[in-house]
Amino acid sequence: MKTNPIPQHGASLALVQLLQEHRDLAPATWRIDRDGMLSGTVAYNADFDVRPAMEAYAEALGATLHEQPVTSQGVEHATFHIFAKWRDVQVNVWASCAAAATGSAVAA
Repeated sequence: MKTNPIPQHGASLALVQLLQEHRDLAPATWRIDRDGMLSGTVAYNADFDVRPAMEAYAEALGATLHEQPVTSQGVEHATFHIFAKWRDVQVNVWASCAAAATGSAVAA
């Protein structure tokens, strides 16, 4: 009898391995979608600079950290995204904080 692989299984294992091998990473809220994509959100107080935490995730995942300035309801924010393939699993990690916390400002 042939069994079909469970897409979430690989993502679950990858998450456990990531957290075991990189215990110094910032806490995140994790989600595994039904197709096996692993998504994490690193959340802090909006006035805390999340860039160092996201740089650590980028290094651990062997990925590039992307930063995008945005303005929402008149407040400037810095958003950070990592898109990586790690252990054959698509991993996306997201975070944002006030632009002032990073020492940068949104370009006009």
